[in-house]
Amino acid sequence: MGVDMSGRKAIGKFFGVRGVDLSEIYSENVAAKIVQVARRDLKRPAPLASYPHTVPQVGDGAGIYEEREAAFWTCGFFPGAVYAILERAMKYPQALQIPEAVRPRFQEQVLNLGRHYGVAINQMSKRTDTHDMGFIVQPALQKDWELTGNSESLQSVINAAYALASRYDDRVKAIRSWDVAINDRYSITDMDTNFLVIIDSMCNLDLLFYVGHQRNDQSLIDIATQHADSIIHEILRPDFSSYHLVNFDPRTGRPQAKMTNQGWKDDSTWSRGQAWSIMGFAQTYSWTKDVKYLETAIKCAEYFLRRIKEGEGKWHHHMVPAWDFDAPQDDPADPLRDVSAGVVAANGFLIIHQSLQTLSASAAQQFPTNTNFLDLALQIVSETLDMSYDRDLASFEVPGKGTANGTSTNGELEVVESKFECLLRNSTTNWNEHAHKKYKDHGLVYADYYLLEFGNKLLRAGLL
Repeated sequence: MGVDMSGRKAIGKFFGVRGVDLSEIYSENVAAKIVQVARRDLKRPAPLASYPHTVPQVGDGAGIYEEREAAFWTCGFFPGAVYAILERAMKYPQALQIPEAVRPRFQEQVLNLGRHYGVAINQMSKRTDTHDMGFIVQPALQKDWELTGNSESLQSVINAAYALASRYDDRVKAIRSWDVAINDRYSITDMDTNFLVIIDSMCNLDLLFYVGHQRNDQSLIDIATQHADSIIHEILRPDFSSYHLVNFDPRTGRPQAKMTNQGWKDDSTWSRGQAWSIMGFAQTYSWTKDVKYLETAIKCAEYFLRRIKEGEGKWHHHMVPAWDFDAPQDDPADPLRDVSAGVVAANGFLIIHQSLQTLSASAAQQFPTNTNFLDLALQIVSETLDMSYDRDLASFEVPGKGTANGTSTNGELEVVESKFECLLRNSTTNWNEHAHKKYKDHGLVYADYYLLEFGNKLLRAGLL
């Protein structure tokens, strides 16, 4: 696939798909790093007031998670990473590369960590002040319900879907993403005259579809479907690139400005926003089976691919996307990257691949694409691992003095700690020139989560 893996060393058992080495996703290190961070938070009383967010690569605090307030939109991703490891322990033990001495109590201990994080998330499940309820509740609480049958977690997921639906406006025919948008360039605060919708919103629709079918409530499904249509009409451009932010006039339902908040310029294509569009439309097709959403996902994906291939022969690991496809680069030979955009897109590519496999021969003719989305997803992830996987590895203590079955005398899993707490480096959260706080080149909680989720998707599909 054109990727030089000569410098890579597989960790433990080999895990590969179509000859692509993915062993690092399933290594002892990933479970140990997650436990390393979670064990520290277990010492704080629940409900937790803050959650892991970013890991600086340089300066004071380098290597250690910086946390954000519990209400911040990313709060669900680190708990989601805990449950991704728990899913492997419960359903795919062959893909959990931990010492045998650690296994006897591992599942119990990791579930305890996940439940500790879940207290605050359960308490905020009825929030109506944000559109990010899918990101907040699904990675941990939906997985807790699916793996353990915890009815409290299911109820919180249901609460969150109805809270999200309350932000729908039939005049705009969309769900309000943000109540306000404030940076050094603009201050949009009047909700009577502004209705803000961002491309990221596509990935919270999965929550509405899930609960709509759980509760047999067509209204939730209709809201999600209508919102997706509005994104197609107003946020996607004719070439299937995407704006980040559209401001509608709630009085008329018509857009009054198309802009960015985290990308380079209003008319540029912010790579993570494009990745959200790929995954969101692929998920929407999975629920609706309406081919227009699969076609949209494919067109958004093909745009993403065209842009990352512009770097072929110009810089190393060109399949790891620049933070914005149109932004000028300080170093043209090594652009500022956003690995989170790559791993989110890879998840979307994998969903597209699975969807295409289910089509009849006649239906497949509607999609005259020669793109092999599985191979490209694997290539993105492989290059991401090669470039950005942090190699200061964590591991579990084996039984010895003061330990029994891989746990300390007080029952906690013991870890030989890494000095860098994220799995991946080189994410860029926000490098917009007008942002109040700019972040670049750091570890990022949802880059790690979507890397683990990509690994689990391969397991669920039987590809490993």
